[in-house]
Amino acid sequence: MKLPSLRRPVGASVLAGVCGAGLVDLVLTGGSAGALVLGFYGAAAILGGLGAQFVFDAIDDARPPAWRTLPADPERDRAVVTGILAGLLAALVTASVAAAGQHLLVGKMQSQKLATIAAAGLVVIGALPGAAVAMGTLPWLRRIGRLVPRPRLLGASGLVLAGLAVAGVLAFMFALSRADWRVLDLGPLYALAAAAVLGGAHGLFWFGSRTGRALRGRLPAAVGVGVPLAIAVAAAGGLAVGARLPEGAPAFEAVADHGWGLRLMLATARRLTDHDGDGFSARFGGGDCDDTRADVHPGAEDVPGDGVDQDCEGGDARPVAAGSKSATPDSAPLAPIKPRADGFKGNILLVTIDAFRGDRLGVAGYGRPPGHSLTPTLDALARRGAYFRRAWSQAPNTPRSFPSIVTGRYPTDIAFDKPTVNYPNLLPTNHTVFEVLAAAGLDPIGIFSHFYFTADRGISRGFVEWSDDGAGTIAESNKDSASPRIVPRVIDRLKQAAAKHERFVLWTHLFEPHSSYMPHKEFPLSLSGVPGLMEKYDYEIAFADLWVKKLFDELAVLGLDKNTAVVVCADHGEAWGEHKQYFHGTDLYDEQMRVPLIIAIPGQKPVVVDDEVELVDLAPTLLDLVGAPIPAAMRGRSLLPRIEGKPLPPAPIFSEMMPATAWPHQAAMMVDGDHKIIHRISDRRWELYDLKRDPGEKTNLAASPADAKLFEALRAKLLAFEERPR
Repeated sequence: MKLPSLRRPVGASVLAGVCGAGLVDLVLTGGSAGALVLGFYGAAAILGGLGAQFVFDAIDDARPPAWRTLPADPERDRAVVTGILAGLLAALVTASVAAAGQHLLVGKMQSQKLATIAAAGLVVIGALPGAAVAMGTLPWLRRIGRLVPRPRLLGASGLVLAGLAVAGVLAFMFALSRADWRVLDLGPLYALAAAAVLGGAHGLFWFGSRTGRALRGRLPAAVGVGVPLAIAVAAAGGLAVGARLPEGAPAFEAVADHGWGLRLMLATARRLTDHDGDGFSARFGGGDCDDTRADVHPGAEDVPGDGVDQDCEGGDARPVAAGSKSATPDSAPLAPIKPRADGFKGNILLVTIDAFRGDRLGVAGYGRPPGHSLTPTLDALARRGAYFRRAWSQAPNTPRSFPSIVTGRYPTDIAFDKPTVNYPNLLPTNHTVFEVLAAAGLDPIGIFSHFYFTADRGISRGFVEWSDDGAGTIAESNKDSASPRIVPRVIDRLKQAAAKHERFVLWTHLFEPHSSYMPHKEFPLSLSGVPGLMEKYDYEIAFADLWVKKLFDELAVLGLDKNTAVVVCADHGEAWGEHKQYFHGTDLYDEQMRVPLIIAIPGQKPVVVDDEVELVDLAPTLLDLVGAPIPAAMRGRSLLPRIEGKPLPPAPIFSEMMPATAWPHQAAMMVDGDHKIIHRISDRRWELYDLKRDPGEKTNLAASPADAKLFEALRAKLLAFEERPR
């Protein structure tokens, strides 16, 4: 076999294509990531060119001498087809075994290293039955091979290979359509496409055209060696410089915001230089301040007073006095509570609506078409109750937000069984607001129909009734319209409660605005593409509002509206590309974090509240409403004084994004008055926004000299929150 050389057509063209894609990334990042482009793309060009030439030469050497004559040799052509089909069948059997093992075993592993080893083992295990099946079916495969047409130019073997190539492209396109390209990082794919196009153009010109071949013949032989050598030297220098760039350098921000292949290359470089396996590197701006200790890394819990800066934020966390709001609850059952004499004596109805942006309410000024509210029912509730116009969720996704709502604690305060999986369960050490309400004399009732609301999640603790009838799998729930199934059940249960004069707190959840968005005959669609998706999302909100109306109308018919406090909120919002993200669960900008919050209490005057509040305040508010004591472990504060028209002392808002299997990114944010600060922990990046002047969060002031003092003050407050005792 010939040694791979970058002077041969394939190696040279791959080298040129990758270098060309690097120039595209350099332009996209505004030139600030020059060292990273040289290092990453230079190394990729050298390795890719040599590797591609090696593979090409290996295939060329392994090709039978009579390969080109296959179309004219029917027997040999049929034999090759049989071999291709046997290999394909063996691969399918191996893939089936690996997929089954992934579903039953690997997907449930918490260790990434063990999961990788297990996945490789499954392929090896699957190869054995794959080979056996392929050999056992050879007689049938030969018969199938004889049925394949034999075009004159391609032969049967060429036709089969061309068909497999087309099938592969179609399968890739189908996978993209099912995964929804808007939530994928397609930058590396764009870079690969650019490299392929530029590399192909290079090969066609220099090796395929008469002009290119003539020019190539005039070049000194040293050029063929000198160019790759210069690229290799430049790559080594770029890697050396890039590895020493400090975290927060403009180059990393440019890569994160504008890079194509650079994002993947940077993440790969950080993984390869993560010596202690904690997910963070001390190189390439990774921010690990001690790459020899796995318990020391950005985002780690900083143990106060131990002299170690576990979270790499520049100092040890300060100890706090015992008995503060950081007290951890225990799993002991709650004793009966005697509410205050002035407590609300009625019922509570809590309606949560999934993925509902705070700006989609009609009272918030939104309409489709403009001037036509999607939410007349909720607008009417807001006009007769307390409408909180500036309310934030504590997390951008359901499995972190709802535990926070029901416990009155921030996501990282909560004891989960497996904190890093997509849908962790609450441990018994977490008391919920419904447990306290039950101890105060209300009967907690939960009525749902959604995959998340199974009784084993831990959020059902304290309920006297919990039903999740008709719930499907995750995929089924995401394409479900459950309100027509849930609301009649809620109405039936309210009728029972009214007839028996029960005192209850009933929680139900409507899922419609969550993707995938379903069409409804009540709201004809007229748009396509992303605008069409947004139209469907809006009409899902309108559809949910229709069913909320049926529920509220029945409250009035039963007379329960006179003694039932009604609360409506969402678990998180939904993004529409405002910050290059779609849907939710991916960042802490307001489109994913601002939510509706309406609390309508019989006998209370309507009020519009512009104070900053958060959903962690809901549990203390409900307890204060009924006159029950607020547990010390709850982090929120009661909003009842503000509902009653009294002033509410200003307090910062905090939210968190915990890393999970599907999105292993960590971040925290704080809203303090008109300013919002975001700590993108995984990206080693800080952002500061003036929400009054810049409500869209477009201008990052973190590096602005004029805002340096403000940034440092807010940064210290957010770090104090991150380093609080759990």
